[in-house]
Amino acid sequence: MPIDQKAIKVEMNQLIAVRDFNGMLAKAGNILDDHPSSYLGRWWMARTLTFMGRTNEALDWLMMGMRKAESDEEESKIASSMANVYNVQNQWEDSLNYSAIALELDPRNVVGVIARSIALSATGKRDEASRLLDSNRKLYVDDYQKACVAAVKRKKAKMLEHLRKAVEGNPHSKVTVQYDPDFAPYRKDAEFRAITA
Repeated sequence: MPIDQKAIKVEMNQLIAVRDFNGMLAKAGNILDDHPSSYLGRWWMARTLTFMGRTNEALDWLMMGMRKAESDEEESKIASSMANVYNVQNQWEDSLNYSAIALELDPRNVVGVIARSIALSATGKRDEASRLLDSNRKLYVDDYQKACVAAVKRKKAKMLEHLRKAVEGNPHSKVTVQYDPDFAPYRKDAEFRAITA
């Protein structure tokens, strides 16, 4: 039976919205049991462990997932997730390496673009980060992505505008912003906290 990735994403986002990370681990385990040859269960396991602050374990699961990837797009998704975890760990060079791999495999990988821009900014290459974000403007289709881009570019008003819209339509976004490294500089900001509380 093929994997219904959309249904899984909806279910996982519902669990994220209520911070049921143990439920997410159980669901990821079910995906692994039902589809042992797929990368997807391992990817969700890693995403959940990242929320739980267990980033080294998350990286291990992503590496296992990479061995199960069956396309450039899947490998790119995993590599960009690794870049994101390395950003959470402030391991900028590793993030730059994995985001480069992600974008080589799939230049339209939004997570790869944003993860790379975070690492570039953190290593003093803000102009390069801004150029990367600007050159991929057509890729940002939803308000959460636009909020991420504005956050990296330090455009607070734009970030708040898009974030407000994002959390209205997707309650799980109130949780993900607490973990995504793009928003780290804003987590103590009163306006940011008012939107994400």
